[in-house]
Amino acid sequence: MKTTKTFLDKQRLLGDHDADHLVQNIFLGNKQSDLYRFLQLSVSEIEKARKSSRVKEFLLRKHQQPVWFDAGRLLRGQQVFETYAAEMMTLLGVLALPYCYAGTPGNKALYLSDKMRQSPGKRLTDTAQFIISVSTPGNLTADNIGPVQINKTRLIHAIARYHIQKGNWDMDWGLPINQEDMAGTNLAFSYIILGGLNQSGFELSVKQKEDFIFLWRYIGYQLGIDENLLPSSLKEASLLTNVIKQRNFKSSFEGIELTRELLHYYRSIVPSDKAYFVDAQVRYFLGAEISSFIGLQSEYFKDMITNFMNSIKEVQNFLFAHKSSYGAMIANHRQLVSKLEGR
Repeated sequence: MKTTKTFLDKQRLLGDHDADHLVQNIFLGNKQSDLYRFLQLSVSEIEKARKSSRVKEFLLRKHQQPVWFDAGRLLRGQQVFETYAAEMMTLLGVLALPYCYAGTPGNKALYLSDKMRQSPGKRLTDTAQFIISVSTPGNLTADNIGPVQINKTRLIHAIARYHIQKGNWDMDWGLPINQEDMAGTNLAFSYIILGGLNQSGFELSVKQKEDFIFLWRYIGYQLGIDENLLPSSLKEASLLTNVIKQRNFKSSFEGIELTRELLHYYRSIVPSDKAYFVDAQVRYFLGAEISSFIGLQSEYFKDMITNFMNSIKEVQNFLFAHKSSYGAMIANHRQLVSKLEGR
């Protein structure tokens, strides 16, 4: 792993060469319809498609396994997700996503994407679906569900890069969705989530944590992130997290606006008594400094009540045996998707 300023500065100018090259050629050839059609298909529909297509070939492509690949560790990392799935999805919303919003100029790419700005609910459910697809035990090795979802995400990122650069984008910010920013997101979904579980009172073993980091190292590798930006241990994950935070985390208009829209969405889908405490819950997990970067200033009464309620949950989670929450997570995810689609 590399964390020097020179190396990370260079990574801000790099995206995903293969995906970017394919998307650029498709748009130059005015063949976007084929691209968008395949992105809407299921894995089986893509496999059965008769028409030969560069998009189909890309979606079904599988990376050569890295020399450090370990099928046992990969499965154990997915089993950690399976056990704490509902809790991790909650932490995705109240910790990982707002954490990413504090990183600037990376958050400018999110802000400039109309789809993301106009539909935080869609962004949340799409991100959750990606995590489910790659983290469910067996999905990265037994079939194409995980690899195809990863390749779809690579193309979606490439489409976003293509469109954002056509607008008012300053390359002093780096490339939209660049290598360093993708590495930071990878850490938010792995190392930062583990921190949230610990903060919630769940006692994971060192082995479980290391295996979960391994899972996201492998996911990051499949996403085309430079291997030098993929931590091989908790210690390396902590180091890279701190370096990226020091380089990029500060207050910005985009971070504040993205957070405002996300919290507005949360308040629209939870009961009114819980809606009042949504911002305090995010502050509880993020801490004062990062919360201030995204416009969440301390409110004594709400924070006091929220801290007290979370301390009770933390003790309960620590004292009582934890059962797998995967089924509950899937049911909740489907309910949110149905509500978003108006079904």
